[in-house]
Amino acid sequence: MLSCAGFHADRPLLGVLGDLCRLPGVEVTLLRAPGLARLQLPDAVRVIPCAPERAAETVGACIADADAVWPVVPESYGMLELASRHILGCGSLLLGSRPDAVSVAASKHETARVLKAAGIAVVDTFLLHDALPAGASAWVVKPDDGAGCSETRIYADCDAARLATGERDGGRYVMQPYLRGAHRSMSMVCADEQVLLMSVNEQRMAVFDNQLHYMGSTVNGVREQQRQCRALAERVIGALPGLWGCVGIDFIMTEDGPVVLEVNPRVTMAHAALRQSTGHNPAQLLLELLLGKSCAPLEARRIKPVSIDISPFPEPPESRHRNAAG
Repeated sequence: MLSCAGFHADRPLLGVLGDLCRLPGVEVTLLRAPGLARLQLPDAVRVIPCAPERAAETVGACIADADAVWPVVPESYGMLELASRHILGCGSLLLGSRPDAVSVAASKHETARVLKAAGIAVVDTFLLHDALPAGASAWVVKPDDGAGCSETRIYADCDAARLATGERDGGRYVMQPYLRGAHRSMSMVCADEQVLLMSVNEQRMAVFDNQLHYMGSTVNGVREQQRQCRALAERVIGALPGLWGCVGIDFIMTEDGPVVLEVNPRVTMAHAALRQSTGHNPAQLLLELLLGKSCAPLEARRIKPVSIDISPFPEPPESRHRNAAG
């Protein structure tokens, strides 16, 4: 039996559940807070409400009853690291990256330090009181442990960026010079030194009132520079030991080549379309790696681009209520 825990980005969660339900002999249990939106789940998924007042008891019982646990939670505020440590502490099989790797990847500042030390092109990432270099066309301020584009803003100069960082929470936010280029991401299934690049994705971004918004992706929408992207993926996995399972890399494709923005030690939005795009079930590939098997490269002729569109603005509560009722 496999147990999953979900968060507000429900599309990748639904992708994981759909993948798992296609595996023979696998029973899937989902822990979900009662207050979250109702999902259209596969009939095979058993849902257990996880109320806050009984969360520890409920989670502990489900972990003890499961053969393996796949945490589908963001890395913000240490949530993914804490969940991963708890799963391992219970003696259960963790279908995800090891806590030490999650700890590094959860921090954009630490990720940049580790990748730069390994000779990998990564965006320079600064803390509030660091000396900032001159010459950047603009500056990006974001939470050091943020997931996606949450609270990501762009400022015209470093003074404005530093002021905004100090006014919000100087200890939690970082500053990065704005890089010109195409927003891209990679989705991988990996285990130890094995890396299977499943997709290179085009990301759609927009800026409203200095706020960066994610508008969606075209999974496997980038077919050129596959060899360069695969080499980058292998170098990143080598520099961050302990990354395991479904992992994503966000990067900017600049005139000089790819520059890493962040590493996501979890399923990302692109996971929702991976099976449809590649014809391969990521969960099946993951379990094969778990059994010590090698994953063959994907067949290029079977790969097709699949678009995922995201509304950058949350629905008003009354709209969500109407949708759930309908």
